[in-house]
Amino acid sequence: MKKAKKKLIVLLGLIVVLSACGREKDTGNGDAELPRGPQITEVVITGANFYDYFDFREYPSFATDEDGTITACNLSYGFSLQDGYVAANDPEHPDSLVVSFRAEGVSRYGEYDVDFRTLRYTGETVSEEREIVEERLPFWAQGGRTVSYPYGTLSSSYIIRFENFTVTGVSGSIWLLTG
Repeated sequence: MKKAKKKLIVLLGLIVVLSACGREKDTGNGDAELPRGPQITEVVITGANFYDYFDFREYPSFATDEDGTITACNLSYGFSLQDGYVAANDPEHPDSLVVSFRAEGVSRYGEYDVDFRTLRYTGETVSEEREIVEERLPFWAQGGRTVSYPYGTLSSSYIIRFENFTVTGVSGSIWLLTG
């Protein structure tokens, strides 16, 4: 019987200890320490991990005539923070991320039919010009962590857009909410 009593006492003690683990911590001044919320974490971005955090995007904006019919589409190219990550937007922790890129700017002139839903076009090109564009995109210190470079137009008479967009350098960090 003594053995059973000891086991019961040990078991009850274990239950008390385990239940205390889930309680708020007493700081000694009468205030209980509340569970922590999201934490602000700095993430150093490199060429090796850049695409783990950011997606490349083409950002269209549409021009319409007086009837509301889309007549042209202006394009910007850039990056946005992937779904699942939340920017800290804390003034004490500004981002310092800068992305360098290289792309071919291609200008085609002719007669085109443009599908503005898919941004695809068909038609005949009369002339074409190409230029190399090398730029740096500093990310906004606050906001949604989206950055873009305006370059391009789709219309019935010309198509201007980037081809062979390549990230050539990445430096800096971003601050995210974690936890």
